[in-house]
Amino acid sequence: MKPLKLTMTAFGPYKDTEVIDFSELEEHRLFVVSGNTGAGKTSIFDAICFALYGSASGEDRNDSKMLRSHFADDQVYTSVDFEFELKGHVYRVFRQLAHVKAGNKVATGDRYELYELANGEEIPLTDRQIVSQIDQKIRELIGLTKEQFIQIVMLPQGEFRKLLTSETENKEEILRRIFKTGLYKHVADHLNEKRKEMQQICHSLQKTRDLYIEQAKSALGGREGSALHTVFRQEYYNTHQVLEALDQEIAYFAGQTNEKKQQLEREAAEHQRQTALYHQAKSVNEQFDLLEQKAAAWQQLAEQEPEYREKAARLKRAEQAVHLQVYERHDAEAADDLARKEKLLEAAQAQNETAKRLLETAAARYAEEEGRKEDREQALRELDRLQGFLPTVKELDAKRQLVAALAAAAEKLSKQAEQVQRELELLRTERSAKGGRVKEIEERVALLPDKSARLAVLRQQAQIVQEYLKLSEKAKKERETEQGAKAAYEHANELYTALEERWMEGQAGLLAALLQDGEACPVCGSVHHPQKAAASGDAPDKAALDRLRRDKADAEKAYLQAQAELAATRRQMDERLQEVREHGFDPADIRHVYDELVKEGKALAAEEKALKEQHAGLLELRKELEALEQRLEELRLRKERADHASQEQKTSYAREKALFDRELAALPEDARSLNQLEERIRQAEQRKTLLEAAWHEAQQRYQEANGQSIKAGENLSHAESQLADARAQREKARQSYAQALTQAGFAAEEEYKAVKMADAERQALKEQIEAYNAAVAANRAQLEEMRAQLADKKRQDLASMELRLQELERQVETLRKECLLAETQCKKAEESKQDIVRAEQTWQEAEREHGLVKGLYDVVRGENSKKISFERYLQIEFLVKIIHHANERLARMSGGQFYLVRSERMEKRGKQSGLGLDVYDNYTGQLRDVKTLSGGEKFNASLCLALGLADVIQAYEGGISLETMFIDEGFGSLDEESLNKAIETLIDLQQSGRIIGVISHVQELKQAIPAILEVKKTKEGHSHTRFVLT
Repeated sequence: MKPLKLTMTAFGPYKDTEVIDFSELEEHRLFVVSGNTGAGKTSIFDAICFALYGSASGEDRNDSKMLRSHFADDQVYTSVDFEFELKGHVYRVFRQLAHVKAGNKVATGDRYELYELANGEEIPLTDRQIVSQIDQKIRELIGLTKEQFIQIVMLPQGEFRKLLTSETENKEEILRRIFKTGLYKHVADHLNEKRKEMQQICHSLQKTRDLYIEQAKSALGGREGSALHTVFRQEYYNTHQVLEALDQEIAYFAGQTNEKKQQLEREAAEHQRQTALYHQAKSVNEQFDLLEQKAAAWQQLAEQEPEYREKAARLKRAEQAVHLQVYERHDAEAADDLARKEKLLEAAQAQNETAKRLLETAAARYAEEEGRKEDREQALRELDRLQGFLPTVKELDAKRQLVAALAAAAEKLSKQAEQVQRELELLRTERSAKGGRVKEIEERVALLPDKSARLAVLRQQAQIVQEYLKLSEKAKKERETEQGAKAAYEHANELYTALEERWMEGQAGLLAALLQDGEACPVCGSVHHPQKAAASGDAPDKAALDRLRRDKADAEKAYLQAQAELAATRRQMDERLQEVREHGFDPADIRHVYDELVKEGKALAAEEKALKEQHAGLLELRKELEALEQRLEELRLRKERADHASQEQKTSYAREKALFDRELAALPEDARSLNQLEERIRQAEQRKTLLEAAWHEAQQRYQEANGQSIKAGENLSHAESQLADARAQREKARQSYAQALTQAGFAAEEEYKAVKMADAERQALKEQIEAYNAAVAANRAQLEEMRAQLADKKRQDLASMELRLQELERQVETLRKECLLAETQCKKAEESKQDIVRAEQTWQEAEREHGLVKGLYDVVRGENSKKISFERYLQIEFLVKIIHHANERLARMSGGQFYLVRSERMEKRGKQSGLGLDVYDNYTGQLRDVKTLSGGEKFNASLCLALGLADVIQAYEGGISLETMFIDEGFGSLDEESLNKAIETLIDLQQSGRIIGVISHVQELKQAIPAILEVKKTKEGHSHTRFVLT
């Protein structure tokens, strides 16, 4: 990158527009920027950096708002216009800051432009002239970020010596930004999260395994004398012991199951045999019961015999009366027919009278309608007159519709033109609003990268602080648990100790009771027993002592477990505390720190989300804006067409309206409307139709009434004849019925009706009698058969047999429960073993994976004797190359006295190491820290290191053109010899094709370098520049 022209307006100490034309240097490639303190020398470098990257060169001037000149007029905007050459191409970048003018509430006027200058034309290099696209394009062109640029191209005040004298952590951050090694830190962070996750998983799996063991202990560990009981009584035991004991439990319960099943089969067989005998005896007793029931039923049938003889006599008399029912029915039917014929005669008489009245009414109506003949003829003449106008009016109505259609079309086209005009106005307003919206979003979205980067840092910090808080809370709870477990253990120990002392005293008393004089004591061996221990009446038994011993062991185990968990949590807390302190947070105020991080993170996340959403919608907004422009053009054309069509339609309407008015005036007033004429015709037709219909109806009704009168007379004669026939038939049927009663032996009709039965009743009675006779026969046969079958049998004692069966059932049920219990315990043991084995395998696999992840994390983060992380290992490679290139120049500048060496010393307090720098002094033959160098020596070393860094970056990035270097640092700290060597180095650099600009107050430097850019401050306080060539 080679500077061509720098134009500053209202920038720093430059009130108006200040132009620095670097072409004035001609063949000079080394120049000094000279001027009084505060004149604005550094502001020149700041302007170049601002034009390229949007901010000043030094960290203390990062706020772009501070770059505006205090001398500038309120109406003048702060801007920098920078032209430079790069790889044979010329570019121009322009940045203008927004500011709040007097009387305004918001900042306005910001502009950003980037062009390539070719053949006198400015060619835009971005799709849109916005900050984000321009920044990205500048980085692509130059090939350097701002951090890299100020380390190798523009060396500002305060930045020059950082790489030389800063601590390892600071150098790591510098090299991370320059060589983009931050990815490996992210890898380490990811592995750390994975390690924590696997650690939690292992802990959870271990708890799961221990839970399965505790479940096995609760469910299976209570069988006295078992291997499992013995294992669980131990103070400490492992998974292998538990599994071996479970195998023995499985074998034990499997044997118990087989043994109980054999006993169950024997008892079940005996129960089945006794059950069969019981059912045989029960069947015999049931047959005796049935015999008794049959005998009782025979006695009941015998008692019913008189009743059924009387029913048989009734049935016989009823059957004799059956043939008389025909005569009775004929008599009843004849009576009914006579009554019906009498009613028919009455109806015929009434109908005949009605027909006579109707005939009289119809004759009167006929005479009336016959007299309205003149009205009917007048209605016909009126209809003919109105229908004569119809063709002409119809033709005129068609013209009326045409005129109305033309008027409606003209109105519609006029409204369409107005609607198009309104749409045009709305679209123009929308276009203006959308354009403003696009510009506003572009300005806001430019802040997205910075917001995202800050949010990532906040999330990482918040996660570290949150983990520390969780561990603190966990430690507090575990401390309470540990205190509770300790108190429980101490209480259990006191109870056990007291009971043990009492038990020992009781044992001594029991032993003393067995001692005899002259016999040796089994404890002390003495044959004399002057003071025997007294037996205690309330000495505890061994089982109670063992129970308290187990309680004590359980409490002690719980206490030790709580201690271990608390210690592990505290170790984790110490690790997190170190990370908290490394981030500069005060552990005493950590809750407030976390709340502030969360608060800021939420606010920043909301801003980032909003910006991302706006960024996502920006392209759509642009498309919408383009679509609006297209729609505006389409609407403009539509408006022209609509206006033209509307005018033509109005002309057609006026012409047709005049023709219609002339034809309408030629018609009578009452015939000018088709609807009115058609209504008049409809009414005339209706009147004519009504008159004719009334005449036809009168004629028809008269004819119908006359016919009905004749028919009614005929019906009356027929009814009178039928009534006479019915009276004769009734008398004949009555005589036949009376004769039949006499022949059947019934003295009167009442006697016949008393014995008469309906068919269903007679049939039911007959079936009852037959059923009784059949029951008597069947009962007699069954009694004879059952008495023959039970002749040699007797009743059995079922009660004793039932007691035997109940006893067998209890035994079978007991064995079944015992067998089921053994099977259940065996299954529980097998399931417990499977659960424990599976949990143990899963835990061991997780432990192996955790070990791998932890080992990899330790390697990546630098958990080794030299405290060198993987990222720092890569950075060391870059640093070694930088040192190599730096020493080539430092050897000449120091006369061979010094060369830089990467330090192997360890940082204090276990911090990461590997990027420290020492200097080797050939005069003393010793290594020492670079911080011990004098001011001038530090300047030389820093300059060489910066130049070495430039060489490495140029080789690392590839394709970077470093044609310029600006140095803003103190040459005044150099002695004459060192200054001369520094000048020689700068001359060597400019001879290699670079343009070198140096800010310095050193007179010797001005005399040695023929090109000077003078910066002078006026009496008013603002500055001007000019090149002076000697």
